[in-house]
This record gives sequence, structure tokens and C-alpha cells, in this order.
Amino acid sequence: MQAATGKRVLDEVEETNLEEVLNSLRAALPGPCSPSRPGAPLKPTHMDELDGVAARHLRDTLAPTLTVAGRSLPLLYKLVSTLVSPPHRHAVLVVDADGRFDATRLACEGGDDDLRHVYVRRCSPEQLRAVVADAEGFMLYRAASRDRQWWGTVVIPGAGRGDLGPGVGDVVGAGWKGWLRVDRDRVPPFAVGLGLDEALAERDARQRAVDAAGWAATSPWGGFVFHDG
Repeated sequence: MQAATGKRVLDEVEETNLEEVLNSLRAALPGPCSPSRPGAPLKPTHMDELDGVAARHLRDTLAPTLTVAGRSLPLLYKLVSTLVSPPHRHAVLVVDADGRFDATRLACEGGDDDLRHVYVRRCSPEQLRAVVADAEGFMLYRAASRDRQWWGTVVIPGAGRGDLGPGVGDVVGAGWKGWLRVDRDRVPPFAVGLGLDEALAERDARQRAVDAAGWAATSPWGGFVFHDG
């Protein structure tokens, strides 16, 4: 009788291997908003002007990855801060192969409560592809962010590695190879014929104008100006 009962219990136990358990956990994890592959839907950045430019780029190229050339870090800081702050409250993974990403430059509305959902992984340029490929597995075990949707991956390649091909990150700070270029916004020069004394008198005002100028993002698909913070 006991043997028969034991056999029945064993027959009712579902045989599950480790891979099946991990697949179940991955299914339960709030995943990235959409995959970063050619032809995939565009991920909203919640920066309206940036989303408009990216949508036009996607329409013409079918490439959903946002690659940023020039002085990319100010835009990356603005983007990450927007994504993790209310009302969006995403979690974001930053893979930094250049050692340049400074989390203290983020301006999160919720302060440390939002900042702790920004995960920065540093690696060598040679390790970058493997680290990005492991992004889902890494985020799977970030228990502190289990109540937030994982937006995706921001990649900062090492020098000379801007062209990583499709599917490597959702936003790439790509040095000189990106399709969206960021530079300091232009400040009008001194008027022609302005004397030295007049230029010196206007020096402080001009410096304030430079500091307030913000950043200009430009591309064949349009552009916009944004400011730090």
C-alpha cells in the first residue's frame, strides 16, 4: 500500500530541470520594452523630441538602435535620468567599456530612490559584446528592481568601437559613427567691429550665454536642443 502511494506521488511530480526553472524566472521578469533588433518596434525614450527624430530614422532605416555621436554623454545622462524618474520609473542597465559614465551626473527626480535602479557594469572593450549579451541574465537577479520594468541597455563602447552592429544595446554612445550627433549649442559670436573694451565689458554676459546654451542634437532626420538636468 505504501509503495503504491509513493509511486502515485512520484508520478504526480513534474520533472523540471534547471534550464526550465530559469526560463520560468525570465518569463516572470519585467523585460525590456521591446527587443533591439532590425525591424523591431521603437522603444520610447519619453523625450518627445528625441522620440520624433528616432521614429523618422526608424521609418527610413528599419534600425531601432539610437547611436549617438559627438559629445554623447550629456544626452545619455538626460535619457537615463528621464527613464528612471517618475512617472516612468524604469530600471536601466549601462554597460561602460570606456570608464566615462559618471552616475553622479544623473538628475533623478526621486534622488537615491530612483538612482539605485541604474545599474552600471564596467568592462573592457573586448568583453563588451559578452556583457551586453548577458544583460538579461544580469537583470534577472536584480531583486531591488523587481517592481520596475527593465527598459533596456545603454552601451558606451571603448575608443574606436562605435560600430557594433545590430542588436548590441538599445542606445549606443558611438563616438564619431552615430547617426545622431550632439554638440554644444551655438552661441552667436561677438558683433563685427566690436572693440576690445566692449568685448571685455560683454565677457561675463557672453559666458553666461555659453553656460545656458545647452546641447544641440542634429541628424538628417531632424534635431533638437536640450539642457542638463
